[in-house]
This record gives sequence, structure tokens and C-alpha cells, in this order.
Amino acid sequence: MRNTVHANFVFVALSLGLAFVASCSGKEYPACDLDTDCHQGEFCVNNLCQQCRTNEDCGPGQSCQAGSCQATPGYCASNADCGEGEECQNNVCVQRAESSVAPPPPPPGACQLDAVYFGFDSATLDDSARNQLSSVASCVQSRGLKAVQLTGLTDPRGTEEYNMALGDRRAQAAKTYLKSLGVAADLAASSMGEELANGADESGWSRDRRVDVRER
Repeated sequence: MRNTVHANFVFVALSLGLAFVASCSGKEYPACDLDTDCHQGEFCVNNLCQQCRTNEDCGPGQSCQAGSCQATPGYCASNADCGEGEECQNNVCVQRAESSVAPPPPPPGACQLDAVYFGFDSATLDDSARNQLSSVASCVQSRGLKAVQLTGLTDPRGTEEYNMALGDRRAQAAKTYLKSLGVAADLAASSMGEELANGADESGWSRDRRVDVRER
């Protein structure tokens, strides 16, 4: 009996000792001293295990708020993520710079501002495109237009990001050439990428690869 009591005493003493050592050697989650004290993918921030330390710890469209990854209001990856009349700039949806009021139609018999077309994956102006831009320049001057919008478009092949950049290069090429022809109107260049593409084969895609020209 005496041996049993002694054994029980030793067991209780060891248990208390181990518990004391454990409480002194570590902290109870989510308390921490190092990232290694936290679950995988978490960070030790101000001695607490949290989901993130900086925005870089969160995915696209999220930011680190009080240790938690939260959706960034108004975040966008392309124009498709924005509403009508908006465009994606630096991952934020903003109002398009274009006027929301449609310009009046040209008078009967007046020249038209026809689109300029490009080759596949190209923003280079060929002879046909330069001739068309010369017609556009003459039309702008004869109608006395004060502001013109140049919108670059692409066919649907390629990524949205690439096509947005390609559309912008096309619009900028058209703008530069019109200025070289002496067009004094305020020329604005923008891109809608593949947003308005509707071709299903080369005959349709060739019509998607263009810069639309309109009065602002």
C-alpha cells in the first residue's frame, strides 16, 4: 500500500512538472514569438498568429487589413471587371475619359470618320492604313472638328492584358500619324482590346483589328 501511494505521488509530481515546463517553454496558439509558432501559411505579427503581414502575403484583388486578407474595393484586372462607362486603370475601375454625351451626327453629305485596320498582332501602319488616316485627317479638318477619339481594338486571340496593350499601341500609332499630317484637333487614344470583337474566323478577325475614329 505504501509503495502504491508513493508511486501515485511521483506520477502526480512528474505530471505537474511537465505541465510547468510546457507552460514556460511555449505559448498557447494564437500567441507566438516566431512565424514557426503559427500554422502553415500564417505569420507572427505583434505576438499573434495572423493571416498576413503585408499586402504581398495576400492574393490578387486583396489587401492586408488588421492581419486578415480582405477584398480590395473596386479592384479590377481588366475592363471586363468594370461597369458600363468605366475602364480598368492600375487595377481600379474609373470613369472613361470619353464624354458621356454622344456627339451629334454629321450633316448629310459630310465625310465619315471611318475605321483604320491593322494586320495580325501588329500596330504598324501599312499603306492602306496610312491612306485611310489621310482621309480621316482631311475629314477632321473639313468638318472643323475640335476633338477626336481613337479607340484601339483587337481580335479575340491572346490574353486580355496583351490585347489591351495591343489596342493601345494601335490607337497611339494612329494618333501619331494624324499629328504628323497636321491635324490640330485634340486627339485622345484609348484601348478596348478584344471587348468588342465578334469575329469567328480570319474574315471576321480582320475586321476586329482596327482603330475606331469618332468625334468627341
